[in-house]
Formats: sequence, C-alpha cells, structure tokens
Amino acid sequence: MGKALLMLALGFSALFGTMALNMSRRSLDSNRQAVNQYTHAVARNAATSGIYMSLSRLYRDSNWRSGFQNLTLAGSSLNVDVQDHNSDPTLSTMELRLVSTATFENTTKTIQVMLGLPPDLADLAIFVTGTIVDVTTLNESRVPDPSLAIQNAPEMLPFDKAGLVALAVSQNHVINGDFSPPDNWPTNDPTKDFYWDSAQNIPNVTHVKGNLTVTGSTQVYGIFVVEGNATLQGNSRLDGVLYLPNPGTIVIHGGGDPKESTVTGGVFANASMYGTGNHITVQYEDEYMAIFGEFQLAKNMFIVSWVESPNSN
Repeated sequence: MGKALLMLALGFSALFGTMALNMSRRSLDSNRQAVNQYTHAVARNAATSGIYMSLSRLYRDSNWRSGFQNLTLAGSSLNVDVQDHNSDPTLSTMELRLVSTATFENTTKTIQVMLGLPPDLADLAIFVTGTIVDVTTLNESRVPDPSLAIQNAPEMLPFDKAGLVALAVSQNHVINGDFSPPDNWPTNDPTKDFYWDSAQNIPNVTHVKGNLTVTGSTQVYGIFVVEGNATLQGNSRLDGVLYLPNPGTIVIHGGGDPKESTVTGGVFANASMYGTGNHITVQYEDEYMAIFGEFQLAKNMFIVSWVESPNSN
C-alpha cells in the first residue's frame, strides 16, 4: 500500500509539474506575442506618419523631393524616399511614389503609396482621353516633341467649362447647332485675333452646341468649345484651342503649307484624334495655352494606391 501511495504521489507531482511547465510556456509565448504586436504596431504607426508628413509637405510644395532621412519618431528610425520620373524612369510625369520605412527595435515596416499628378494644361499641346493617330506635336520652335501630348488619359481634368461658355455668351459667339465658321472668324479686325480684349487677356470664345467643321483654306481664331465632333479640312488653320468636353472625335485632314500647323495652340478633348493626309501637326503655343490653362480647376495630387509590406523582424 505504501509503495502504491508513493507512486501515486510521484505521478501527481509529475503531472502537475508538466501542467505548470506548459502554463509557463504559454505565458512566455503570450508575452512574446504581445511584444511582437507592440513592436509591429509602433513601426507601422511610424511608417504611416512618414507618409502623412510627406503628403503635408507635397501639399505645400508640389516640387518637394528630398524626403526624410534618419528621423527618430516614437523611438523608431524613419526614412521616406520620394520618387518621380527623374529618379525612376519607369514612372510617368503624372506619377509620384512615396516609400516610407520605419524600424523599431528588430521590426521593420514599409509603406508604399502611389500618387497621381494632374498635368498642367498650360504645359501641353494635346490632352485627349482617346488615341492620337498620325498627328505630330511640335514645340514652339517647330521641333517634334511627343512629351507635349498626352493620350489615353483615364478621364478629363477638372475644368471650368461654364466660365468659357459665359465668355462666349457675353461675346455673342454661341452657335445652336453645327457650325462652319467663315474665314477669319470671329472677326475680320486684324488687331483682334485670338483675343477679344488683348489688354485684359480675354480670349475670343466660341461655343458650338453641335459639330464644328473648319472648311479648307479657312483660318479661325480663339477658343472653341465644341459639344459634338470637330473636323478640320485640308489647308484649314486654327490659331487657338480646341476643347471637346463630351465623348467625340477630332479629324484633321492634311494639306497646305507644310511650314504651317493645322492647330497652333492646343487641343483638350474627351475624344480620339485622327490625321489623314500629309504633314498634320499641332504646334504648342504657350501664350494661348497659358490663358486656356487659367480655366483648369483643382490641380491637387491624389492617392492611387496604398500598399503595406508584411511585417519583418
């Protein structure tokens, strides 16, 4: 009996010892897990703060690219890299990448944010949501420059169409239907071509509620807001800006003096643009596009994607 009791006591002792050991291990695992969660949270919060700090700097200065190096934030070491098309050629001129990396103790967290940069219309000759086919973009020196054109844009940029239409109404340049303007439209006065009032930089604005057709050997001036499609026939010339806010098509037929461009100024259109014939060009004119660009609305950057890396120890 004595041996049995002794064996039973030893058995219970071993059992309770094992249970105590397991409980101690679970407690250590729980503590370790809590510590890991804490360090991951601190690193993640620091990396997130780096992104928000960078967004704040970019809001104040869209040209800021220096980033942050070796900052100490809540005990974490923080670095933020600001990348554009100059530092990473795989990025377009309309993209910016923020890479925020924070390390706390032995845990590192990286957050990568892709930003969209709306282009400034004043710096472009062509912006279309569709394709550009057989049309060459020239700079002011008449040198081909593809960087002055954006095609297949995901959407139109915010724009004050109502402001342009109001100018057309005040100038009595509203066409309720299709329109083929006469030569030298909207005025035969050689002192008033692109401008309605050159002293105050007010452009001529024509609002066409239908389709626009500029016939051959016709030259027209100013900003044309066209609700339908636009066709520029052979040897026609437009000194100004062609603006199509609705889905449509622009067709330009070549012809005339190859030293002259069919459009001198720019094109901003929710449309595709096609050329047929020879030497079809759109020549950038900064004076016209600067005035047109004043009607562009918000130019703030926007977040395209936000990606967090897995936790690393």
